[in-house]
Amino acid sequence: MTTSTSKEGSVHPRHDEIRKLLKDGQSDLAISRTLGISRKTAALHRRQLGIPPHYTNADSTHCRHGHPFNADNEAFNANGHRYCRACVRQRQHGRKRTWAPVAPDEIAIERATAGDPPERLTPRERAQAVLALRARQLSAQQAAERVGCTPRTVWRIQARQQAAA
Repeated sequence: MTTSTSKEGSVHPRHDEIRKLLKDGQSDLAISRTLGISRKTAALHRRQLGIPPHYTNADSTHCRHGHPFNADNEAFNANGHRYCRACVRQRQHGRKRTWAPVAPDEIAIERATAGDPPERLTPRERAQAVLALRARQLSAQQAAERVGCTPRTVWRIQARQQAAA
């Protein structure tokens, strides 16, 4: 595992990206969605730098969901509080906020299908490994043993896949 050399410079280039976005006023949520990392990782870097948690205030460059405050996106209500038009539009249309999910780790999936699963698989990685094993005609019990879950999990994943098709 790589460690930081100091608070400002680091050995890992990803740490520099995180720190730059934090110093630009991005929220932990916006950073996690931009870089495909967890919010906890962004919060950890925030604490290491001594930056307080993100709150939208008069000096913020982005809303708490990561939308930039610019001429098209910034507005003020009757009380003078600033709000984000993009967030309001999404609520008005009844849509939940969407973001690009983190891509599953292909190596972890290959290891799980080979019978040597990593210590922790994400739900998406587990599902892909189970579906790959079921495509090879392995029983639910055999697939569960290889991936490191229960047969009921295998059945649930398979049922969800069939319902989606």
